[in-house]
Amino acid sequence: MYDVIIAGGGPVGLYSARLCKDAGLKYIVLEEHDEIGKPNHCSGLVSTNLGKFMKIDKNFIEHEVKGCILHSKSKHVKFTKTKTAAYVLSREKFDKHLSKGVNINFSEKLLGFTVDPEKVTAETDNGKIEARMLLACDGSNSFVRKAFGQKPKEVLTGIIAIENTKDTNDHVELWFDKDKLSDGFFWKIPRGQSTEYGMIGSRADFTKLEEFFGVKDYEKRAGAINIGPVKSYWERVLLIGDAACQIKPWSGGGVVYGLKCAEIAIKTTKQAIEENDFSERFLSSYEKEWKKAIGKQIRLGMLYRKLYRKSGNRRIDFIFSLMKRMPLLNRLDMDLL
Repeated sequence: MYDVIIAGGGPVGLYSARLCKDAGLKYIVLEEHDEIGKPNHCSGLVSTNLGKFMKIDKNFIEHEVKGCILHSKSKHVKFTKTKTAAYVLSREKFDKHLSKGVNINFSEKLLGFTVDPEKVTAETDNGKIEARMLLACDGSNSFVRKAFGQKPKEVLTGIIAIENTKDTNDHVELWFDKDKLSDGFFWKIPRGQSTEYGMIGSRADFTKLEEFFGVKDYEKRAGAINIGPVKSYWERVLLIGDAACQIKPWSGGGVVYGLKCAEIAIKTTKQAIEENDFSERFLSSYEKEWKKAIGKQIRLGMLYRKLYRKSGNRRIDFIFSLMKRMPLLNRLDMDLL
C-alpha cells in the first residue's frame, strides 16, 4: 500500500511527488495521458517567485519580461521593474523537468475512489490502488472536486494563440475593453521566438481573438479557469492547485500558488501519517494554513473581480488615470506575495 496517491501529473502534482520523495513517503502519480506536458493548456507566464520553490533551469525558460503595459479604452499605464519580473516558461519543458525521478503511472485515469477507516482506494482504468492519502492535483476539471460537489464561484475560459513570429520585447501587454469583453481581458506575451495572444472571459472564443489581434495562422490552446476557492479537505483527501481553485482571481494564473499549497499539503500529509490521524478534523489544518499563506491575496482578487464586473469603460479609464500617479505600483509583486 502507498502512503500517497497523487491524481494528476501537472506542475502541482509533480512538485507534490518530489516533496513526497524528499519526505520519505511512498507515493505514485496517476497521469491519464501517455506523456508529461501534453496537451498544453496554459500560458506559462510565472513570476520570479518560482525561484523560491526550485532552482531555475534556463532550459525551460523561453523569455523574461520586466513589466507590463495595461490598456483601457482610451488610457494606458506602464509598470516596469529594474530586473526580471516574470519568466515565460515552456510548459512542456517545465513539466518534464519536474517529472525527473518521479514515479508515474502513465495512461492511468482516476475513475473513482472510496474511503474507509483504513485506507483510500483509487479506481482506475487499470485496476485499484490503495493508499493512506489521496492528493487531488487533477486540474480545473478535477474529478475529485466534483465528486464532493464543490463548485467555483465563476468558470471562465482561457484561450491562447501562439504565432510563429519572433518577439523579444520585455513587457507583457493587457487590454481591458468592456465593449469587446465584459468580464475579462486580452493579452499579448512576448515568448522570444514566438508571440502569444490570449483572452480570458466567460465568452472567450477564437473568432473574437482573431478579430482583436488580426492573427490567422497559429497554434491553439484552451482551458477552463475557476475563480473562487472551494473546500479542500475531507477524510484522507486533499485538493491542491487548480483542483482547489487556488488561483489568482485577477489573472487566472496559479502555478506559484499551487506550489505553495503543495508544500503545505505534504507537510500536513506527513503529520497525518506520523500521528495516524486522517480525519477531516485533523486535515482541516491544511486549509487553514494555505488560506493563511494566500487567502488574503485571493480575497483581494475576488474584490477586484467584483469591481471590474460592475465597472464600465469610463470608470476603468478613471482608475487607469489614478494608477499613473502611483509610481509605487511598480514595486508590486505580480503574485502579491
